[in-house]
Amino acid sequence: MILHGKTDVGKRRKDNQDNFMIRRWDDAGCALGVVCDGMGGAMGGNIASAFACERFVEAVDAFVRTPAAKNGKVTEGDIASMLAHAVSDANKVVFQHTEKNKSLKGMGTTLVAALVIGHVMYAVNVGDSRLYLYNKGRMMQITRDHSLVQYLMDAGKLTKEEAKDFPNRNVITRAIGTERSIEADIFSVDLSNIADDACALLCSDGLSAYVETEQIRTLLTDAIGASVYDGEATAARMIDAANEAGGPDNITVVLIRFAESVTEEGDNTHGNGVV
Repeated sequence: MILHGKTDVGKRRKDNQDNFMIRRWDDAGCALGVVCDGMGGAMGGNIASAFACERFVEAVDAFVRTPAAKNGKVTEGDIASMLAHAVSDANKVVFQHTEKNKSLKGMGTTLVAALVIGHVMYAVNVGDSRLYLYNKGRMMQITRDHSLVQYLMDAGKLTKEEAKDFPNRNVITRAIGTERSIEADIFSVDLSNIADDACALLCSDGLSAYVETEQIRTLLTDAIGASVYDGEATAARMIDAANEAGGPDNITVVLIRFAESVTEEGDNTHGNGVV
């Protein structure tokens, strides 16, 4: 598996409150991508996303390093339970910081993660950061937004076209750290029959809200169809597309290419400027 990630402040924000982390455990055949999009003043969003991202990855790392995980003796239930607890740990550390520092009251963050173990991709999300699966030239959204727009669409009170210009499109209905406890959605995707072109895309809404899915699909198609795959350049092109659309928000992209034998260019990157 090949992992790349990139984040950008955008054109209208002073600070980047997004954070991401990517990890690969070659001995266990596992890979992880995480994107967090923070919210809150006084740099609270950046603090929330950094803490949540780090704590979540620590929990996954501890699980992957267990003898049972290394020997493939964990069940889908074990992994789902671990992801739920990892989200709970992330929520706890962010919430505790808001309790200790009143200037950070109200800070929180989205979280979306993809953990690939063998031929299965496990996904977890809170908020409106997304995970897509690109396979056979098609894009499929795996996660479901926890947002006011999605709620109104599900209730039949807002169409997909109306949602594009909805004034409260950035309002989310769940976030890490804003309440004492949190419920996350967990998914699993069978990768045993995917095509050689398949990859996962994780992103903050700085990309998904301002760049059409078809444009993102085209960028992936071009990247995967090239003689040399350059994930870092592909992530940069997606960020450029969001900035060309006005860049009103921070933008973060993580790509996980599943194919094992791919000619590759570029270096992996980690975090909001921090390894």
